[in-house]
Amino acid sequence: MQKNRILFYDSDNRNRRDGVRILAASGSQVIAAKSLRELESLSLQYKYNLYILDIEGHKHLNSKGLLQPEPHAIIMAKSGLNSIYPYLENMERFTNFIAKDRHNRLSSRDLLGTVSKILHRDIFGMKKYLGWGAHTMTFHVRDSENRQEYIECLKDQCRNMGLRRSILNDVETVTEEFLMNAIYDAPVDRQRNRLFNHLKRTNRIQLTPEQAARLEFGSDGKRLAISVTDPFGSITRDHVMSYLSKCFQGENITNLDDSISGGAGLGLYFCFNHVHSLIINVDPLNRTEFIGIIDIDSSVRESKKQKTNFHFFNTNNKSREFLLGDDHNEESDTATHPDSVA
Repeated sequence: MQKNRILFYDSDNRNRRDGVRILAASGSQVIAAKSLRELESLSLQYKYNLYILDIEGHKHLNSKGLLQPEPHAIIMAKSGLNSIYPYLENMERFTNFIAKDRHNRLSSRDLLGTVSKILHRDIFGMKKYLGWGAHTMTFHVRDSENRQEYIECLKDQCRNMGLRRSILNDVETVTEEFLMNAIYDAPVDRQRNRLFNHLKRTNRIQLTPEQAARLEFGSDGKRLAISVTDPFGSITRDHVMSYLSKCFQGENITNLDDSISGGAGLGLYFCFNHVHSLIINVDPLNRTEFIGIIDIDSSVRESKKQKTNFHFFNTNNKSREFLLGDDHNEESDTATHPDSVA
């Protein structure tokens, strides 16, 4: 069986050694450049399935016109996504950003997990981000007026874990925004017309069982994960990039039009600032999953210094065609109450 081939570059020698070791665990052939000149040479020698480059390496290949059109690119940087976004926003194939820690180190879990999802195209499910054996809770949400009940259930679990108030606030913000999106913004009819995003968020919405949102919550003691899935798959990578760009550029976000977001809404920006990883998985016209990962093992001080990872995964990699399909298959979920956990 032919191995996937990965071109890796990080200007930090330790990260380069760690990267090769981590990526070899994916069963891939890892070709690591030690310098920008070698990176340039290696980029011409082979065809690659995936680029994993720090921002310096990506800029170098891009300036030389040496980035092959097909491979995904995972961008790594110590600075936050907002600081390098002006460079990345116009790149149609940019979908994955991994933030290094304050010591400029890579996370093996984040790197290997991202690579596995891209190469194996198994993109859905938040358990990929938790340690083996982590317990999760699942609810099916249909009524907009019951959102707070689900949120309080999740906060109770956090209290049982002894988590600090700031983490409870993060959980509340992220869960509320994910559910608001799934209930008000994501639903579309068979002609792709949005059903509810013109309504005030105080209006009650009752979804059918086929439209229900799936809320999942869990932790492995180091990370806490929140996932909300809708059966519509109506959000696109381009909409997400456009919306984050406006927020990063400091536009008056209270005046931004939620309807252009394709199902993300203003809450996307709020969520980005309350998690350590924001992951969006899309099966176009079938399913969207928003996942927020919160680090609960770090101190308040360390947590505030962490930058947010961002990932957008999709099953066909054609973001501009997400809303052009002829078929709209819906998944059926059975709505349940917080007292009934799957």
